[in-house]
Amino acid sequence: MLQLSNRVSKVIVCLWLLGSGIGFTMAQQSRYTQNDFKRDSSFAAELTAQIDTLFFNDQQDSCLYVIEKAIPFYEKLGLDKFLIHALTRRGAIYRVKGQFSLSMADFNRVLEYHRRTGNIKSEAATLNQIGAIYRLRGEYPTALDYYFRSLSLYQRIGYEPGVSSVLNNIGVVHLYQKLYDKALEYYNQSLAIEEKQKNDEGIGTSFLNIGEVYRKKGELSKASDYYLRALVYASRTNDLDAIGTIYNELAGINIDNGSLADVLKYLNLARESFIKMNSPLRRAECELNFGNYYQKRGELTKSISHYSEALKLAKANKLLDIESAAHFHLSSIFERLGQNTPAFEHFKRYIATRDSLFNEENTRRSLEAEYFYKFERQQEQHRIEQAKKEAEYAERMRRDRAIRMSLIVIISMGAILIGFILFYLRKIKHKNEELSYHQKEILEKNEELQQQQEEILAQRDEIERKNIILEQSQQIIADKNERMISSIEYAKTIQNALLPKAEKFSELFKDFFVIYEPKDIVSGDFYWVSGNSNLICIAVMDCTGHGVPGAFMSMIGNTLLNKIVNEWGVTTPSKVLDSLNEQLVEALKQKETGNKVLAGIDIAFITIDRKNHKVYFAGAGRPLLVIQNGTMSKLNGNIRSTGGFQPASLKPYQDVSFDLVSPTFVYLFSDGYADQISADKRKFGQQRLFDLIYQSYLKPMSAQRDLLIQMMQNHLHGTDQIDDICVVGLRID
Repeated sequence: MLQLSNRVSKVIVCLWLLGSGIGFTMAQQSRYTQNDFKRDSSFAAELTAQIDTLFFNDQQDSCLYVIEKAIPFYEKLGLDKFLIHALTRRGAIYRVKGQFSLSMADFNRVLEYHRRTGNIKSEAATLNQIGAIYRLRGEYPTALDYYFRSLSLYQRIGYEPGVSSVLNNIGVVHLYQKLYDKALEYYNQSLAIEEKQKNDEGIGTSFLNIGEVYRKKGELSKASDYYLRALVYASRTNDLDAIGTIYNELAGINIDNGSLADVLKYLNLARESFIKMNSPLRRAECELNFGNYYQKRGELTKSISHYSEALKLAKANKLLDIESAAHFHLSSIFERLGQNTPAFEHFKRYIATRDSLFNEENTRRSLEAEYFYKFERQQEQHRIEQAKKEAEYAERMRRDRAIRMSLIVIISMGAILIGFILFYLRKIKHKNEELSYHQKEILEKNEELQQQQEEILAQRDEIERKNIILEQSQQIIADKNERMISSIEYAKTIQNALLPKAEKFSELFKDFFVIYEPKDIVSGDFYWVSGNSNLICIAVMDCTGHGVPGAFMSMIGNTLLNKIVNEWGVTTPSKVLDSLNEQLVEALKQKETGNKVLAGIDIAFITIDRKNHKVYFAGAGRPLLVIQNGTMSKLNGNIRSTGGFQPASLKPYQDVSFDLVSPTFVYLFSDGYADQISADKRKFGQQRLFDLIYQSYLKPMSAQRDLLIQMMQNHLHGTDQIDDICVVGLRID
């Protein structure tokens, strides 16, 4: 504490020196010497050190005050390095405070400077900071754009700590979007770098993040395992925040599991850590778990006590999310106890705090406007009261004069006054008669309103009854939908079981990749492989439709290919397609039923004869892409599909062959990848796909696959996939 106080004293001295005119003014420029500049540069370095001290000790308001005083001083001296450092610190504080527009302005200025000076590492760090602002604003696609630009720069200069930081941030975005598998992918990449760097703090953070993903996925056992591993590293670095958070999360998992034996031990350890670090936020989160524990045990009085303590901490420190959760739990418990009044009151506050979580800035501005309004109203009221006093004084003076005049004329006006009194008595009588008539009308109107109120109440009851019926219908629909989705998910398991395993490809090829992305849960696209080291048959099929109808067709196609190739021994591509066409017509009974719908399969089929160094291809509505000796060729198949009723004039299926040289790259694909539509209604296009493949074919197949997936994600940018995607790439030696 003494050391911190000394630093604060230095800041005060620095600010006093700034206010006293250290530096130079326009009138002093002519006598400003090199010694003056050296002195002021040393002072600027000291001032920057004090800014960092306040920043890292979380004294944000004091730090902002110093920065506001320091920036004009830096600008006047032309000390760009110190200026950019101060803007970076201010942008970070604005971001924490939720002032995103101000933070963005500072970081854009910093980014422009680093680009102009060619500082790639600092440019990447600033892009990372801007991405964090967009993430906090919920603009996830834009945040990812900045993160990937930062990642590219860090990878260019080989700065692994920066790469790990950005990968972790990308994982956070996917976590918020509930893309848990993608979040795990990036968290694990970050973890690998931290383990390579032997950074205990980074390893612990990665384990903690991975545990959070598994908890949100509902895989509580895995979540507990990663939390415990994170605890080991947090203990090494004495990270009280991480230690307390892990114990609190472990307690929450055990509460969810109903395993209450060790919950109190974990919660007490968590609270001990949070008390040491004096964190009201963490203490409030811990009190919520205490409340959950006692609520699970049925000890509702203790549960209410802990929820109330969490509410008290949240209100004192403006923790709206925790305040909202505490009100929700208290409302639920009071409802269980039959205490409807406090239950309803807490529920109203829960709704109010929940809504304010999304509108804090507007609330703050509204409060400021209200304060200004009240101040102006007070000033106006003061003026009114003063004017009222002056008017009352003038009125008293006027009345005194009137009384004196009345005493003079009272006798002479007596007769006239009596006449006026009689006149007004008659007028009052007339008014009373009118009032009696109007009163009768009012009573009649009240009766009509009473009748209308009864009709409205009857209508309200009918609406409530219909709402109940509607809710029941919605529940029935939801149950049926859930069962249907469950059935389709099981069908997906069956369909995946029919697909060739990666081990089969590994036995037959030195390198390969497969991209298989169904539009819906199951797919109408399919890939198939059979053979041995000398003779290999491979096919990619695109069945009519997608989803469940397409999946049925793909299973029929798979079965027929196994029958034609593996049982009948047909390996010539054109003959395989002829047989497939005949078998599909027979399997779908299209001749017997007279069904004119062209339900069929587009297919690209190749046979690789390693013994004779030849490759044979035939296509039904699908081409083949071949790259040999740096030259890319597209082999077109027949335009006719297989199955359905085909015009007799169409050409029969034909084989195309070419010599097998080492290496030869071949690519089979459905039309799904090229046909995807972006948010601005642009199709990806087959030529663009071919260009991507040609630009990357010399890279490992896994890298080609990642590139194609990333380019498609960038193209879709959040829009829905419109067709199944299947792409198979092979390197043949």
